[in-house]
Amino acid sequence: MNSLQQRTPDTEAIMEELRARRAHVENARLPASVSELFDAAVQNYADRTLWVQVETEHALTYREFDEQVGRYAGALRSLGVGPSSHVALMAPSIPALAITWMAIARLGAVLVPINTRYTARELAHVISHGEIDFAVMHAAHAPLVAEMGKLLELPLSHVIAIDGNIPGSAGDISVIAEDCEPVRERVDRRPGDLMSLQFTSGSTGAPKACMLPQEYWVLITHIRAAQGPRLNRILIDMPFHYMGGQWRFLMTLLMGATAYVAPHQSLTRMIDWLVANEIEFCSVTPALAKQPVDPRIGRLNLKWAGTMGMSEATLAAAMQRLNGAPVKEMYGTTETGALVSMPVEVSWKPGSVGLPEPTREIRIVDGEGNDVPCGQPGELLVRGPAMMLGYYNNPEATALAFSDGWFRTGDLFSRDEDGFLYMRGRIKDVIRRNGENISALEVETVVQRVEGIEEVAAIPIPDEMKGEEVRLCVTLTPSYSAQTVSPDLVMQHCTANLAKFKLPRQIAYHDKLPKTASGKIEKPRLKDGTATPSGGIYDYTLQRWL
Repeated sequence: MNSLQQRTPDTEAIMEELRARRAHVENARLPASVSELFDAAVQNYADRTLWVQVETEHALTYREFDEQVGRYAGALRSLGVGPSSHVALMAPSIPALAITWMAIARLGAVLVPINTRYTARELAHVISHGEIDFAVMHAAHAPLVAEMGKLLELPLSHVIAIDGNIPGSAGDISVIAEDCEPVRERVDRRPGDLMSLQFTSGSTGAPKACMLPQEYWVLITHIRAAQGPRLNRILIDMPFHYMGGQWRFLMTLLMGATAYVAPHQSLTRMIDWLVANEIEFCSVTPALAKQPVDPRIGRLNLKWAGTMGMSEATLAAAMQRLNGAPVKEMYGTTETGALVSMPVEVSWKPGSVGLPEPTREIRIVDGEGNDVPCGQPGELLVRGPAMMLGYYNNPEATALAFSDGWFRTGDLFSRDEDGFLYMRGRIKDVIRRNGENISALEVETVVQRVEGIEEVAAIPIPDEMKGEEVRLCVTLTPSYSAQTVSPDLVMQHCTANLAKFKLPRQIAYHDKLPKTASGKIEKPRLKDGTATPSGGIYDYTLQRWL
């Protein structure tokens, strides 16, 4: 369907319902803070099961979870954590992680989630740039903490361990809690108060810290919950240092549902988890659409599933592998939260990402900032309440991100005459691999330090399973060659300085890189293949030259 004239009575009724749903979210009285949202869930659903660890079947009710939150809050307070303290949290998807998160919220402190795959260099950047006061780290990261300690000055006495001991740290949080008075009352926070610093890899090099207020998290929770029907059983297989893991847990609280938490995403175990736990909501990646149809799909209990950036054909294949369950697009950024989604009821807009979310105003503009006509691509701009407060200690980046109060997403969209949006590409220099945003500049900055590399450009290359992979296009300084600056040497350097998901798939050796008239590397010519590498391409995954 491409026009209003093609609507049927059924589609008109659905659109009217969607308008009513949008108005309901926009007019609802929302909790003032994440801690208030949690406390209301405990009060309303105390005896329901909140958390189930899918690998071990360890379960906690809302009441039991709350008891642990009080104890952990007591432990943190005894060590000096208080309102506005910056507390880093680095742990796998286990109950202690989310319990610590809610304890931080109860104390009015600021959460700084850390990617568990970070290297010491990346961790040191977060600790330093985020001005971390305390760090709660899983004991498995003890070697990383020791290495990080050589790079910055966070006292080890301000490191608190989970599930074991970290040499020199304050000790294990559960042991500390045994000698502390539990904290039962939350520190009141206003909607605009800072809740978290969420580091994001954008197009400008090292990750920046988005200052996200309490209302950001409360609103994204209600928006995501309104995209589809009420749920009772939600799979969380995205780590909690990502937005996806966090809003799914908060949505669980809002609905009084049960979170079935997996240690990580797994294509081989996905159907096992969905069937065994009668999951009603999950998130799926393009890789799932490439898997063989599992004979057990008839036993699935899915009401719907979310995804991001799937092509029309891939989305259809994913639904086939989920026994016809609706798979719906959702688009957003760390800076803005939920921006666009496809309602579960809408099935007549193939290829569309959906409609703007409640409270979100959008514009699509050309390079001069003028609104473009329907059907024409342009940059998506957005404004509305409950967005980021800015980049922490980075006013220059904050100013560049906004244009007259509108946030510049850096993504290209078009809009049809019904208001449905279609993603057309990116302006930002970002590589999106298996759902992860990778800053090309950050990768280039790391690779540039390899002796013998003169210039480097990181570009995306298409991949059926992961969407995009990273290719390094390099030139070498005189007297160096692909033998002296070997692929193995480059990969060793990358592995020591970049998280695994940022590592390159290929390295292409060029005599020279194409340049624009102003002397900048002309990446479009590298991407479309018109500037071919003279020294060949090495594929790290295949372990051979192409």
